[in-house]
Amino acid sequence: MSSVNRIIEIARSYLGKLELKGNSGFGDAVFEQQMKNVGWYKGAPWCAFFTKLVYKEAYGGHQSFKSIVNSCCSGGALQTLRNHENNGTFPVGETPKPGAIVIWRMGRGTTGHAGIVISVDHAKNTMTTIEGNTNASGSREGDRVAQKLRTITRNFNEKGLNVEGYIYAVEV
Repeated sequence: MSSVNRIIEIARSYLGKLELKGNSGFGDAVFEQQMKNVGWYKGAPWCAFFTKLVYKEAYGGHQSFKSIVNSCCSGGALQTLRNHENNGTFPVGETPKPGAIVIWRMGRGTTGHAGIVISVDHAKNTMTTIEGNTNASGSREGDRVAQKLRTITRNFNEKGLNVEGYIYAVEV
């Protein structure tokens, strides 16, 4: 199975996992332990930790890639993108591709959001993602792992999420 297909399959396997109120834990004890294993702690936003979990699992059989995921992926979405830009092993860019980690920035601020791109429809300017710490309205402070339909290119939103970049999967 390709790395992209493995990433998508793993992300889908977590759909519906629920957070306890206030980022205080998860309804599934196994999922909570997995999140703790990638660095999540009570009270922390967890969207970027979720993408780290998916990539770490996808590259688990390849120690060198797993090590890069461990060192480059953090709990901060924007920092995760910067770390990958600086490392260079997982390419980064501005075009969505299945299996990529998408990073959004909140307005012009220092916080962001992250998800896994599942599919892309350039004709409709949309991508389907699986994201942790989201909800039905698309918030970056939600309560579950959910599949979302997101706009790829749109006018800058000072009070909303704006695509900052993509971290692409590599084949192993």
